[in-house]
Amino acid sequence: MNFFKHSIIARLGAAMLAISMMALIGMISSVIVAESTQGDAAGINLAGSLRMMSYRIISETQLHEDEASEVSLMRVKQSIEEFDRRLRSPVLANVMPGDDDHELTQQYNKIMQKWQKDLSPALLVAVEAGPAGYAEYVDQVEQYVPEIDQMVLLLERSTESKIKLLSLVQGISLFMTVLIIFIALYDIKSNVTEPLGQLLQMAKDAGQGKLDSRVYFESEDELGVLASTFNQMAEELSKIYADLENRVQRKTSELRNSNESLQLLYQATKRFNRDEDICHRLMPVLKHLEAVTPVGPISVTLSEPNQDRNYRQLTTQRLERPVDCGDQSCNDCLVNRMDTRDHETITRPIKTREAFFGEMSLQYQADNPPTDDQIQLIETIIENLGTVLSLELKAEREQQMSLLEERAVIARELHDSLAQSLSYLKMQVTRLQLLRKKEAEEEQIDDVVGELKEGLNNAYRQLRELLTTFRLTLDQPGLYPALEKTVAEFSDRLGFPVQLAYGITHQTLSPNEEIHVLQLVREALANVVKHAQASDVSVNLKQQNGTVEVRIEDNGKGIPDNQDMTNHYGLVIMRDRATTLGGHLQVFNRDDCGVCVQMTFRPKVKHNGE
Repeated sequence: MNFFKHSIIARLGAAMLAISMMALIGMISSVIVAESTQGDAAGINLAGSLRMMSYRIISETQLHEDEASEVSLMRVKQSIEEFDRRLRSPVLANVMPGDDDHELTQQYNKIMQKWQKDLSPALLVAVEAGPAGYAEYVDQVEQYVPEIDQMVLLLERSTESKIKLLSLVQGISLFMTVLIIFIALYDIKSNVTEPLGQLLQMAKDAGQGKLDSRVYFESEDELGVLASTFNQMAEELSKIYADLENRVQRKTSELRNSNESLQLLYQATKRFNRDEDICHRLMPVLKHLEAVTPVGPISVTLSEPNQDRNYRQLTTQRLERPVDCGDQSCNDCLVNRMDTRDHETITRPIKTREAFFGEMSLQYQADNPPTDDQIQLIETIIENLGTVLSLELKAEREQQMSLLEERAVIARELHDSLAQSLSYLKMQVTRLQLLRKKEAEEEQIDDVVGELKEGLNNAYRQLRELLTTFRLTLDQPGLYPALEKTVAEFSDRLGFPVQLAYGITHQTLSPNEEIHVLQLVREALANVVKHAQASDVSVNLKQQNGTVEVRIEDNGKGIPDNQDMTNHYGLVIMRDRATTLGGHLQVFNRDDCGVCVQMTFRPKVKHNGE
């Protein structure tokens, strides 16, 4: 029974098996009854014919009594033989029950014995005795016929009892089948349909997000286990959903905090890079930091780079304006009253690998300390502040170095050009004085005066070129716009366009390198204007394998083989610039005609990743 209690399939299978068994019992009983009643009709007919044969024997005996002929005697004997044959027929014997105690069997045996012992011998005697024995025979036959009728009646009752038994078996089978079907339908309704309806409704509710729906059906079968599993699953899903909601809220809060932190970092980076006083840049960031974290007040002490001397003290909570405050309209650091509660303090240095700039102190209440993420945010802001101060220090030092380098360049170029020309003029003046003292000829004095004039002209020309060079600036970012402007200037001076081919990627050269390249190109084009007498000039800049090549070519008359290049200050300046860039300068005649000025160098700072 436990097996059927735990399995719907077993119960439905048992019901189907029972229904099948009832149908099988009905069919088997029908077959058995049909087999058992087979021949009963023939036996009843045959038994009924015995009664008819009895009356026939009486009738033919009476005819023989009237006729007394051999033919009538023969008919009587034939009827007796036919009666005996029918009485002994296997058809009649087969319908008799096998039980000797059965009433029908006893009746048949009684008829058989009476025929064999009484009627048959008496009939033969009566036939041979003649009419005198007929009367006694007829009386015996008439008494024998009710016995035959009784046997026929018993045969009919036996057949009817078999048919009634079949009807009873069929009725019981039908009743049991209907009962089993009713029980199966009730079980299906109670244990299948209703649980499935609850499970379906729970599935629909779960699909709509109603995880509080439950199945209230309890059973130990498959649907009961499924209902229990569904309830457990819904309970687990409810817990998971609640946990997910909590995690979503937690993540949302973390994302909100992260967004505020990123916003603070963005504002800090934006503020720190402004060209303002450090207080104006730093104080809004510190106020924002106090708003998004539990720290405050915050104090910043700034020191001279890598020195212990402090030069600025900033704090977010002051009752009075600082003495060194430069903006009387700013109230960012002023508060109405100070927080006197006990605080813990976090102190972090403001430094980079290059220098130490001071420290930042942040106070917080002991019962509400900042989290690890908030401490990391604070340290990131401090690192950004240190980076900005380091960049400002580096920019200041680079500006100083650039100024010193430019002064050195000016001094060198004055020494290499104008100073030598003035020295030459000084020697010519001394020579003129000596000639006047010696009262030299006017022709010699005129020669010296001519050389003085030529020297003064050269000195004046060199001074103008130096002034042009010193005034040269890059009005637009990048070397290419400055080269275009230079090429346009010298195209006007030459009277034909100068070709420019620029093949250097963006941000390959530093600003100092761009200035030297531009000045070298101008010096080379100035030499073309003065000496080349060319009709075609090109400027080509290209970059290959990390090396920059600058080439200025013309188709002019070229450099004479025997020309002394010692006093060509422009060439000396170009070589100095090439040396400053760490490169190599070549000036040579082209194979066909003209001069080629070529400088190659490797940039020190490359931003293009080569």
